[in-house]
Amino acid sequence: MGNKSITVQIFAESIFKMTAELKNKLSKTELKISLLLEQGLSNKSISERCDISENTVKFHLKNIYKKLGVHNRLQAVHIIHNK
Repeated sequence: MGNKSITVQIFAESIFKMTAELKNKLSKTELKISLLLEQGLSNKSISERCDISENTVKFHLKNIYKKLGVHNRLQAVHIIHNK
């Protein structure tokens, strides 16, 4: 099994564990970014994994923060991890 398959499996398991409320709040891209955020990745690493620019990552992060009612990465990770 390649690295990409393992990554997809990890995402699938992580998304499965999230509550329906959280899944319904975030778009598919925001879910993917939130899971990478939870892994402690930087904006640059997230942009490389998602094949998008760092500015696009920042745009999605702002939307994630707004939807979750938080102001920073740590608060977002706390919400994501505990839901």
